[in-house]
Amino acid sequence: MRWIALLLLTGFALAQPTPSFRIEEVARNLGVPWSLKFAPDGRLFFTQRDRATIGVSALDLRTGRITTYEGEAAVRDEGEGGVMGHELDPAFARNNKLYICYSYWKDGVQSENNRRNRLSSFILSAGRLTQEKVLLDEMLGWWNHNGCRVVWGPDNKLYVSMGDAGDAPSNVPGEFGFAAKAQSLKLLAGKIFRINPDGSIPTDNPFYAQTSGAARAIWTLGHRNPQGLAFQPVTGLLWSTEHGPNTRDELNIIRKGRNYGWPRCAGTQPFGTTLTVAADNITFNCTGGDLRESYQPALREYAGGNEPTIAPSNLIFYSGNAFPQWKGNLLFVTLKTGRLYRLELQGEQIAREEILINNQYGRLRDLAVGPDGFIYISTDNGQILSLKPNL
Repeated sequence: MRWIALLLLTGFALAQPTPSFRIEEVARNLGVPWSLKFAPDGRLFFTQRDRATIGVSALDLRTGRITTYEGEAAVRDEGEGGVMGHELDPAFARNNKLYICYSYWKDGVQSENNRRNRLSSFILSAGRLTQEKVLLDEMLGWWNHNGCRVVWGPDNKLYVSMGDAGDAPSNVPGEFGFAAKAQSLKLLAGKIFRINPDGSIPTDNPFYAQTSGAARAIWTLGHRNPQGLAFQPVTGLLWSTEHGPNTRDELNIIRKGRNYGWPRCAGTQPFGTTLTVAADNITFNCTGGDLRESYQPALREYAGGNEPTIAPSNLIFYSGNAFPQWKGNLLFVTLKTGRLYRLELQGEQIAREEILINNQYGRLRDLAVGPDGFIYISTDNGQILSLKPNL
């Protein structure tokens, strides 16, 4: 590994000094490594967004060797679309099963009406990605706002985020396109979904009785582009990061059946208020009887100093032993400002906040805690970095 930097940044009124750490480069020239997951044997599995066909790679941290497992499915490789979120089955050591969310062209036809995303399961077999089973399909896509983060829940269900698919037209007669798709219970855009690992839909999902087909998988609605999902240990709460337009990026706690407001509400805006934002050229009318009982404002909204947006990507809860002071802390990375945030929580509130990395490495895409307790971070520059204590 090549040593890069030694960082020691003080935070915002922290209870104790931040431990010093260094950052090392683990791998480079990886395209856009979008999603990081550690396997039980210590290998770091990652997806690379900009691929023409489905695939996943595994990095052996001991040797530096990367093994790529390729499949057959064609990928819609454009803009923010491609091979994105993935998750390993809890029994991966035995069944070699994993789940991948990726973009594709419906019927193989490249047109603005045919941009889609799907979640499938695969089996690693004989050096290949095989036995694709489509679990959740026809999620609307666009060149941006594709969401596609995947996590396994403590209830043994799969959760997947999906952005509002930008300017994509509606594919359901009578339903509005554009950002309004996030508010429709008929459109698979601007939502967080919950499904069984075999693709069936749990009957206790909040909108199961009032919807049909794949829409029964909707867990929450009113999302713009949720790029991060993570379950908090002990509490079992699902937390999410979400992109605002040019302001009001969000940190949310995801609650069953709630409406997160987009495009009628933004950030921490209270229900019943009107907010005009010059930087967004939008007026948010966070009103209406349909929102009165269901609206869930963000826990925290962010801007980026001289830049109005930080563009948050994925988040995790630290569970390793290398930084015992950070046990249970929430960590998330950002794209536009290239930051690594650390948040100390008290219940469901933020007690303290610190920026550990501040744009030294460009856009930060994902992060994961390794079996060694180190924090591994992927960048849009094609790197995987490790953050480890400076002993």
